[in-house]
Amino acid sequence: MSGQKFKMRPCRFRWDKLKRRFYKLVEQQVVEMKEKPGKVAFGCALGFGVNFLPTLGLGFLFAFLLATIFKGNQVSATATSLLTGFLIPLKYALNLLVGGVIQAHETENLLEFITRQYGLIFKIGSIQDQLLNFLDFFGSTFMVGAAINAAFFGTGFYFFAGYILKNKINKVPAG
Repeated sequence: MSGQKFKMRPCRFRWDKLKRRFYKLVEQQVVEMKEKPGKVAFGCALGFGVNFLPTLGLGFLFAFLLATIFKGNQVSATATSLLTGFLIPLKYALNLLVGGVIQAHETENLLEFITRQYGLIFKIGSIQDQLLNFLDFFGSTFMVGAAINAAFFGTGFYFFAGYILKNKINKVPAG
């Protein structure tokens, strides 16, 4: 083992790999299965938006169920939820930021408010204290931010995926 050299894979490589997987999935759903681009884009939007909510690791199942209920594409909803799962910590931080902007008191510093909210996760104590900290963290500030972000970014992702699909369909030769 001492003679082996390990290559470091840059973050850019990982991002390109994820983009290729996403494009391949979208192409399969639209071109090969003849699914309507609107349904695929809606499924992608549901999969992206559901990760703003605290689903305890079951976001892909919620995305699948929502896509089934609202007539979106279940495969693209589930796959998008799984592929964008690594963004969940950033989404949760954004939830606190947006919820804090809306609910922070005028006299309180926003940065201190968000830091205090995030600090609740890392407090050590009894099981009861941990449960109360968990409920406090996922309280109204977080949930207001999650609802706004899921709606806003889900809608944006719908238009983004729709744009990609339209370009993909236009480039595919008929026949």
